Amino acid sequence: MVHRTSLIAICLLLVCTVPIFGQNNVAEDNQPEFFKFDLKNEAIGSVVKQPELVLPNGNSYALRIESDLSIDIPGVTENFIAKVDAAIDSVIAEVTNSPLDGRTLLEQKGLNIDPLAIASSSDVFLQQYTPIVGGQSSNITNYHLVAIIDLKPLQAEMNYLWGEVLLGERLIQYIMIASVVLIILFLLRGNQVMRSRNTHRPIQIIINVIILVTTLTTLAIIATMLYWV
Repeated sequence: MVHRTSLIAICLLLVCTVPIFGQNNVAEDNQPEFFKFDLKNEAIGSVVKQPELVLPNGNSYALRIESDLSIDIPGVTENFIAKVDAAIDSVIAEVTNSPLDGRTLLEQKGLNIDPLAIASSSDVFLQQYTPIVGGQSSNITNYHLVAIIDLKPLQAEMNYLWGEVLLGERLIQYIMIASVVLIILFLLRGNQVMRSRNTHRPIQIIINVIILVTTLTTLAIIATMLYWV
């Protein structure tokens, strides 16, 4: 009888212990997984070990960019690209240091700002994690993107194009100064000639207006052409 009672107790102990071990195994196996990720196609690639993303020395434009957590691939991709775009805006603000719309001016000069293409040129990794809820794996998976994005080439191109923008602005300023000087000279010279010939006053006024309008129109056309070059 004692032997039978002991056997029943052992069986009950095993029955109670198996679920506990099962929960522990789930917790131990539930580690984040890392994959290579194709941003353009939003496709998960091969499994990789946890990437060691180390920023290169001497390059302040190489940035570690991470998305927020998301429960779907399109959502995490969109968030990651938005983070890359925000980083690009920060570089633009640093390069231009201007109250003007630097991004628009640089794009008018031919700068191609494509956050997706810029991010896709680097190795992007997807972290996938399924949390434990009540001792069981959740049916919701969290996704997280991370990469080292090097904006140094883009920054160098920005510097060059912004120099052209500033050069154009200086030329326009010089033209405006020159326009004032030319108008004054033309008017003075014209009035001297007309006075020497005893030109009637109404005719002098008409000629002065023609000189003024013609000079301003010509200089405005030149300034516009320089601005869009």
